[in-house]
Amino acid sequence: MVNTAEYKIVSMKQETPDTVSFVLSGPSLEHQAGQFVMLEYPGKDANAKDPEKAVKRAYSIASGPKRGRWGDIELCVKEMPEGWISKLLQNVTLSTSFKLQGPFGRFVFNPKEHKDIVMLGAGSGIAPFASYLEEIRDEKLETKACLIFSNKTEEDIIYRKWLNDLVSHCQNAEVHYTLTRRTKEDIEGEDVWIGKSGRIDSTMLTHLCGSDLSKKDFFICGPLVFVKSMKEILLELGVSKEQVHFESYG
Repeated sequence: MVNTAEYKIVSMKQETPDTVSFVLSGPSLEHQAGQFVMLEYPGKDANAKDPEKAVKRAYSIASGPKRGRWGDIELCVKEMPEGWISKLLQNVTLSTSFKLQGPFGRFVFNPKEHKDIVMLGAGSGIAPFASYLEEIRDEKLETKACLIFSNKTEEDIIYRKWLNDLVSHCQNAEVHYTLTRRTKEDIEGEDVWIGKSGRIDSTMLTHLCGSDLSKKDFFICGPLVFVKSMKEILLELGVSKEQVHFESYG
């Protein structure tokens, strides 16, 4: 059921230099892990066909269904080069209120169907996967879950501490980080990076997930180019289209 209600920011955190997360409190919202809400920003959208139409943007819910039932919704917003609303949302303050409409979307985690999942995320595409893991933790599910999270640099990793905490409280979950822009200075410097390096490819996938991928469900979320690349790699590895679920942006 789609609802529209006002929610107030009750906490916020600067996750990375260009990403802020905030928890909004309001009426109870029944949603599935992986769904999104439409956030209405005060004002009018001059670029829309109808310039009097309010500005709305879609954001994945990063919190689990249990928190939604309590009336808490967590969102994370990464500043996008062409996204003027994402820029404005970097500077919101506590007690600011927004209208949220939702939930929407079919990029959902269904515990009854998805017993062995691999989540491939990039950038702010981590939001729905944080929701998946929170539900697995909250419901004490036996779901086997592997998250592979790609970012350009270490400081770009959104929710790193929270993700590590979530998987530590799940029965059978793990998270792997990979960086795509490690320089020679990074590698030879004093800072020790214990994660993976490079883009997610077939070698990395089979190393982390095993050679038999036939019984796993793959969920992909991130920029369009990333999603397209991951889909191609999975199909080349023999994964059926029915096993691949995706959501992209940009």
